[in-house]
Amino acid sequence: MSDTQFVVERLNWRLDGRRWLLLPGSAFVAGFSKSEESHRFYRDVEWGIRRRFNPFQCGEPLLNYQTGFDAARLYDWCLDAGLDPPAVVKESSAWSIWWHEHHAEFTDLQRAAVWEALDRVRFFRVVEWETSISCHLVSTPQESDWDYIDPSQDWGSIPYLLARSESTANRVCQELFASGLARLGGYTGFHAPRHSWKRIERDPFVHLDPEEVATDPLEYRDLAEHSPLGLIAEGDLHAGQTVYVVLRRHWHLTAEQERTWRWTAGRRTSGRAVAAFDTLAAADAAMAQLELRDRPLANLFRFGPPHEWSHLHSSAIWGVLSDLAPIDFTSLWDNYQGTDALWIHWWDEVSPLMSVEQIAIVWGLYDRLRFYEVVAVEYRE
Repeated sequence: MSDTQFVVERLNWRLDGRRWLLLPGSAFVAGFSKSEESHRFYRDVEWGIRRRFNPFQCGEPLLNYQTGFDAARLYDWCLDAGLDPPAVVKESSAWSIWWHEHHAEFTDLQRAAVWEALDRVRFFRVVEWETSISCHLVSTPQESDWDYIDPSQDWGSIPYLLARSESTANRVCQELFASGLARLGGYTGFHAPRHSWKRIERDPFVHLDPEEVATDPLEYRDLAEHSPLGLIAEGDLHAGQTVYVVLRRHWHLTAEQERTWRWTAGRRTSGRAVAAFDTLAAADAAMAQLELRDRPLANLFRFGPPHEWSHLHSSAIWGVLSDLAPIDFTSLWDNYQGTDALWIHWWDEVSPLMSVEQIAIVWGLYDRLRFYEVVAVEYRE
């Protein structure tokens, strides 16, 4: 069994206008052999982001998406910290205005006290992973013409090959580039040789305008790239064997009034690679753990109504929700189905009143909803 490493991950926050929304998943930031080192690094990067953000603009527009406190308890908490909070209201907008107008006057202890109460707004986390072998995943980027939520984001990549050395990864990328360019009627002789095909990572907490994104210095970067990826292996590795990449699916936000997340599905699934394994069983086990861990704090109904993601008939889904709902919602739609807006608003109202067990029952209705999948690729030294 491999040793344990402590990994600092960046959570998957996405910008929607002036508000940030949380999706399942995370990205590797740094790995450490000792827990105390990872937590020290975590505190530094976490507070580096907190100093730049209005926490009440992170998550859905109700306080229960930012804190486990109800509005009255958060109000008292702020009073105890010597602050003058807004009225006891559950809408985040009033608290957001208060923070914007007064946070510059807060002491460091007062600012820290508010962030402590907002326990559901975190930008990084420390997790334990088995120690992995540093590799390079060669993939084909899937650029979006326009991502409504943030034009600096792409739609992920399609995994192609996992290479142990960066030189191998660069060579394979060059081969993909040449063959891809030929299909487009081009010729590699018109392009200067590329020394590195390493993916350029942008800071997701910096909003870039479309013109800035369009000036990407890597011409034809949609043909090939590679990025670092850890390979967790229990056995010996050899060139040509099949390894298994756990891929986080990409979701894009619709431009409709009631924002909903939709999975970017294509001929081959694209997304962000999380880790690679030398056996399918290990990859499947890791994927199952990630599915359980990364169910979002955000409104799960934004991924679509349950009859889109359940094997149950709509009337059976309604029956389960009727037993759980502290409000009567049976008159809100016909044929046991409703608009996205009705589902989203219903969940906003009832979820703060539900127990952990009841929320798990609702998640159980989404038995076809998956945020990860496993993709098989070739391994080379």
